Amino acid sequence: AGHITAETLMSILRDKASGICVDSEGFRTAGSMVSVLPRDPALPCVHFFTATPDPSRSVFKPFVFVAGVKEAPQVRSPSFPHDPAKQIPRFQSSVDRRHQLYRRHQAALELMERD
Repeated sequence: AGHITAETLMSILRDKASGICVDSEGFRTAGSMVSVLPRDPALPCVHFFTATPDPSRSVFKPFVFVAGVKEAPQVRSPSFPHDPAKQIPRFQSSVDRRHQLYRRHQAALELMERD
């Protein structure tokens, strides 16, 4: 009936009782996304990502993809000058590919689970 909002969908994705949001038993929700796609083509689409596990404890961050947007360093994936995936022979060493935001979220989650 047109009454579902982005906030409604975010609350559904945060619902642990339904089993949609999982944070235990060796498996965690990897991340969640809600997109707002307006009917008016003059309005931009807005995509909200948690980009971290456990949407019940995450913030849904808005992203609008448009031509010529300047990328913020905080949203770039990590890069490595000597990336083992690009060297021959490949994968002779490993690097921590987790995004800084993900690492910080994991550290906070570990603290919450201990205390």
